[in-house]
Amino acid sequence: MIAKKLTLLLQTFSSNEHTQFRKYLLSPFFNENKTLLKLYDIFAKNLKARQPFTDKNAIWSRLCPKLAYNDVRFRKYCSDLTRLGENFLIYYEFDTNEVGKNIHLLRSLNKRQLDQHFSAKETKTRRTIEALSHRDINYHLQYFLLENEVDKFQIRRIKRTNKITLEDFDQSLDNFYLTQKLKNYCNSLNYKNIVNKDFEIGFIQLFINELNEDIETRPPSVQVYYQVMLTLSEIEDETHFYRLREVLNTHGDLFPQPELRDLYIFAQNYCIKKINTGKKEYFKQLFDIYNTLLEKGTIFNNGELLPWDFKNMVAVGLRIGEFDWIENIIRKYSDHLPDDFRENAITYNLATVYFYKREYDKVIELLREVEYQDLYYAMDGKWLLIKTYYELDEPEPMEALLESFRIFLLRNKLISKVKERQYLNLIRFVKKMNQLPYNSQQAAQKLQKKIEESGAVADKKWLLEKIEIYL
Repeated sequence: MIAKKLTLLLQTFSSNEHTQFRKYLLSPFFNENKTLLKLYDIFAKNLKARQPFTDKNAIWSRLCPKLAYNDVRFRKYCSDLTRLGENFLIYYEFDTNEVGKNIHLLRSLNKRQLDQHFSAKETKTRRTIEALSHRDINYHLQYFLLENEVDKFQIRRIKRTNKITLEDFDQSLDNFYLTQKLKNYCNSLNYKNIVNKDFEIGFIQLFINELNEDIETRPPSVQVYYQVMLTLSEIEDETHFYRLREVLNTHGDLFPQPELRDLYIFAQNYCIKKINTGKKEYFKQLFDIYNTLLEKGTIFNNGELLPWDFKNMVAVGLRIGEFDWIENIIRKYSDHLPDDFRENAITYNLATVYFYKREYDKVIELLREVEYQDLYYAMDGKWLLIKTYYELDEPEPMEALLESFRIFLLRNKLISKVKERQYLNLIRFVKKMNQLPYNSQQAAQKLQKKIEESGAVADKKWLLEKIEIYL
């Protein structure tokens, strides 16, 4: 790729950002080199046409038609335009942060000792912060930064006014710090389950002991993360989970949607942990959480529904028999799936519904000719078709599919070794189960023990259910 850094940067710009960046380049305050504007126009046109450049000379002949190609100068132009693009992003981010702009202005006004200007802008900034719709960590950070500037202002003027509000400054710091500290600790508890590693979060027990005494007086962001912490650290006490659901319902709207989604993921992970210990009633809790995420729109990422969220919702609905709900989800929300995944996601999840309803002919009709764009949908789809032939007691097509699936797993280098081993063991056990002699309880018990002792096997629950038939 020619000018890779520049190309990758410009590819992330929205159409509005492209318009604003061109205006930025036109301003002599930001850019005095007209050649860079011309270079941008050349790249922007090709990016819009989705025709990436393959020849530097082709770009140069349009950029500097009267000059022989100069690689050093071409690289310098691309580097300078990349730097301007990065500076534009700094400006763009800063310009959209009204509170941040006001705080920087307050800092400058204080340095210039423009006290009347400072007081007016402080009042306006407080109103702006209070008007924010969220009460998340960013809210507390903005207040802390404001109080920091006010503290400096008052210290400079203390001999004249004897006025200082150090308590407000300290309180804003506490609110920001405690929210971030609890958030870090919650993430460490969550990551511990993923990577099996303990994380040291300094002085966390001191803060927890203090919060145990007065949590109800703390701001919502501290209350919510405190409850997440209790839910994840004292997993046997289920009242913590139900209290977490309550505080999320009460204070959830005070968080931006991405952070609220993360908070609900903590709750979902708790449910999954409980399900894995045999508490199947938590499927209903997971189902309720997904309904909440859909109602609030929290599950969507820039209007898109991730295919794995879609798949997980269907799986949870199936476990509690909510077939009508699932079919409504597929019908109502499939347009929100990314274009590249939509067909596979709809096909696979509809097939899963038919499998649970024992409408096996419909499963075969959907999955027999499907072409998969996603690797994980491909593996799950192939396995679902194998299970369908097993349920129909059609060993020949099932054996053929098992073998083709085995070859698929071995040849596809994108499949992780862990996933490959799980599915290869699954295939091996299904073949052995299919070869069990009729009325041979001893052989079935021996195979059952091997399955139970195997640490790496996909869909172990289904295997153990099926082998029960032979016992």
